[in-house]
Amino acid sequence: MLKWKKDYLTGEGVEDPEKIKNKLDAGKYVHGIYLLTLSGNPSNLFEIIPAAMLLQKSYYRICPEIIGMAKGKDEALEMVRSLLAGNLLDQSSLPSRSRITRVRRRS
Repeated sequence: MLKWKKDYLTGEGVEDPEKIKNKLDAGKYVHGIYLLTLSGNPSNLFEIIPAAMLLQKSYYRICPEIIGMAKGKDEALEMVRSLLAGNLLDQSSLPSRSRITRVRRRS
């Protein structure tokens, strides 16, 4: 079972996000969907993962918490850009606010 943020984000191009979420949880292929996750790498804040990667059982098991879903890579990149600019979420609602602050201080 995948880990989803309670109020995960969805891009404008995503039709019926709950149906897509259920398919992904069942291990089925969903064409053109990209997932936004918090990065496991301390040098990065987010990862954009094609949903097709979840077909690999090893990746499915280690997939980090999903914070968003987008239709296409361009929409996923735009969501990340908006997150960083603070347009979609205020920073207090990000699940790893302290981690993001620590990464910004290092650079």
